[in-house]
Amino acid sequence: MTAALRVARMTTVQVLGLRRFLGLAALAVLPGLIVYLSTSRSAAASRLETFTGVTVGFFFSVVVPIVALILSTSALGDERRDQTLSFIVLRPIPRAWIAAAKILAAIAAACAVSGIGAVALGTAMGLRHGDWGYILPLVVGAWIATAVYASLFTPLGYLTERATLTGLAFVFIWESAVAGAIGALASLSPWRIGFSAFVALSPSQVLPFVPDFALGNVEPGAGGALVKAAVVFAIGTWFTTWILNSRDLV
Repeated sequence: MTAALRVARMTTVQVLGLRRFLGLAALAVLPGLIVYLSTSRSAAASRLETFTGVTVGFFFSVVVPIVALILSTSALGDERRDQTLSFIVLRPIPRAWIAAAKILAAIAAACAVSGIGAVALGTAMGLRHGDWGYILPLVVGAWIATAVYASLFTPLGYLTERATLTGLAFVFIWESAVAGAIGALASLSPWRIGFSAFVALSPSQVLPFVPDFALGNVEPGAGGALVKAAVVFAIGTWFTTWILNSRDLV
């Protein structure tokens, strides 16, 4: 277990370099900056509408998946490109622990960045609307969505050199176009899973401003979203373990 924790710690440092962190953090705080600058003289209802629109259309559907994609695909992808994964798998560490450590490291790194964005967005709403009750729901929702994305994108980073393009296609074609148009598929959209937790934990006045495509057939609920994230994490860990066992990594 100690060795697996070392792998997780090294991976977190590896994927979250200073320049990458600063660039992604700048992207993450942009929704909060937009809300702060665009609602300075708006009425209360207009501020809520703007806040909800930015939260759905930019933060959850763009910022969270992009941050998770870039960091998660690096967790194993960098090891594959640098041909350093063999040094890890030759150690007496069960490969299931390596898989879990890699995914958890990707989750931790991505949550650090998305958490900054969530706090910035909630703070902007607090400063402009006087309601500070959105910070925690934003953080929880972003972290749940991030965990789902990282569980999916970490093995993807090892499977293909075009992991970023594949992930972007999933986010912008499957999630935005297909799942957005067909509400029955919304439960297969990671950011909608996290957004359902955000809606459930947020003050009730935000619900009337949530567009239909943002939830589809997904019922608001933090507990259900957390269970879904745990299931996807378990599947992602199993699949990553299978990859590490089935491929010649040495």
